[in-house]
Amino acid sequence: MIESISDPGDRNRLLALVFALGSPFANLAMSGRFASVARMDIEDRRKLLEGWAHSRLGVRRAGFQALKRLTNIAYYCWPHHDDSHPTWSTVGYAGPLPQPEKTLEPLVTVSIDRDTTLECDVVIVGSGAGGGVVAGILSEAGQRVVVLEKGKALGSRDMTQVEGEMLEKAYLEGGLLMTQSGSMPILAGSCLGGGTVINYTTSFALPDAVREEWNDLSELSLFTSSRFSESLARVKERLNVGTRWSTPGTRDELMERGLKKLGWHSDVIPRNVTDCQEGKECGYCGYGCRHGAKNDTARTYLRDAVASDARLITGCSVIRVLKEGGRAAGVVGNVALPDGRSVSLTVRARIVVAACGSINTPALLARSNLSNSNIGKGLRLHPASAVMGIFPDPVEPWSGALQTRYSEQFANLDDGYGVRFETAPLHLALPASAFGWEGAGKYRDDINRLKNMSLIGLLLRDRDHGRVAVTRSGRPRVHYDMSKYDAAHMHRGLLGGAEVLAAAGATEVFTLHSPPVRANTSTANWLKTFGSGCRDSGYRHNRMSYITFHQMASASMGKDPKKSVVGETGETHEMPGLYIADASVFPTSSGVNPMITIMALADHIANRINEASCRTG
Repeated sequence: MIESISDPGDRNRLLALVFALGSPFANLAMSGRFASVARMDIEDRRKLLEGWAHSRLGVRRAGFQALKRLTNIAYYCWPHHDDSHPTWSTVGYAGPLPQPEKTLEPLVTVSIDRDTTLECDVVIVGSGAGGGVVAGILSEAGQRVVVLEKGKALGSRDMTQVEGEMLEKAYLEGGLLMTQSGSMPILAGSCLGGGTVINYTTSFALPDAVREEWNDLSELSLFTSSRFSESLARVKERLNVGTRWSTPGTRDELMERGLKKLGWHSDVIPRNVTDCQEGKECGYCGYGCRHGAKNDTARTYLRDAVASDARLITGCSVIRVLKEGGRAAGVVGNVALPDGRSVSLTVRARIVVAACGSINTPALLARSNLSNSNIGKGLRLHPASAVMGIFPDPVEPWSGALQTRYSEQFANLDDGYGVRFETAPLHLALPASAFGWEGAGKYRDDINRLKNMSLIGLLLRDRDHGRVAVTRSGRPRVHYDMSKYDAAHMHRGLLGGAEVLAAAGATEVFTLHSPPVRANTSTANWLKTFGSGCRDSGYRHNRMSYITFHQMASASMGKDPKKSVVGETGETHEMPGLYIADASVFPTSSGVNPMITIMALADHIANRINEASCRTG
């Protein structure tokens, strides 16, 4: 599994860790035991790993977390030879469900099997919430469009629902990309349709308060303008955003019950679906919707683009943007072939749109020799964690609509920053990666109770930022650690989440710290003791498991080139003809699931490109 990590630096660090565990001399230096792990008995292995997990040294904790994630995902997320798994049987987890009778074919793509040069009006790098929207709008306006996607086109038969396979097929770096500190896995889409194929269909518009904040920070009037409101409205109509198919599954019913009992805010989540199954099948849609109910860009804007003769090319890694006469003039990249070889692809165009996400877009700009000092800075990640609850009756947290209820009770703890409550489907990959560790037996016991488990997901609007750096070889590296300010909000949200679970009937709650902080909700003063334990365990530097589903603000939009990377039209300040249309252009974190905001900005940018084309052509 380590060999599947594409970043040589990350791969080599993990190989060095494995070597250290197998070396008596390395273990003597690091743990005082002169023996390889393979020659230790079970108790000595446990003590060694426990020492790493709870070490004062951040590098040891990071090493342990990386090893734990890889090992547990490798074990829990593939079936055994008979298509079953002992843990699945114990938990009652069904594993992959039968394929639907109606097969959904992937979109038709252009096959590239030799070194090739193409010409078009607009080349778009990325096909997700940003690139997909731009492709559909520009193609329907008569522009000749080529879309380049790093991942593959997926049909229903490709969506096997085997977690290990789907992480490799649909997620960036197979779901193994992490921040450099090892504190946070980074989940992003990498297939035709990008993150819209695997996200949870949560379709919030950008809150009015954030729109005003972004106007002030960017020194632009766009975000509160009628023009941006019109873009939001068009996107929501095209995606069929609404609450018709927001029936809560057990997870959301429990959260709503707890919130109402406490008298706290609760509301229905609008979703971008049509004829959603909502039941058990819907809980698997984080690996793609096999029924075509999720209105991702592959089902909407990219389909529009293909109908207007746009060309889609998958398996393409773009190396750099071409520049001629001071303007963007196309891109150069490589296309991976099924036999493992690659061929070169040059696409010449008068307009280039970078929409490859807030991690890879800054890297593309850097490889293209843009020198704007703001590139890669300002990165926000919406760090997400959870508090878990054990219930007397089965929950089957892998079932039910992806997300249908939310709470803003703690969303504005200070000046618009705080924590939102949402739930999420729990199969085996997320628990395997995130659950805290205090010995193999206890860890196994926690996994085996999954059927009776629910969660309150904690989505943090992070005020303080990290950055995307680019290595000499052109690869992005994500540098991000949670600040004390943001950690304080996470603490408050975690305690609130525990209260919600207890009010809903949870008999036990526990955190994702290593080791977990636990509480029996029937004991006196449990919340106070629980809170003290959480504060003592801490929230930073690999003390608790986080994950990021939302990457934003690494190439921000603004009026002043000294403070931003693109202007109001999405065109870069530095290179005319080069536009950015993804979450990179956010001035800060959105505070809500960002898909609709990305798509509205992409709608706006696509229309500005069309207007500019009309003036010049």
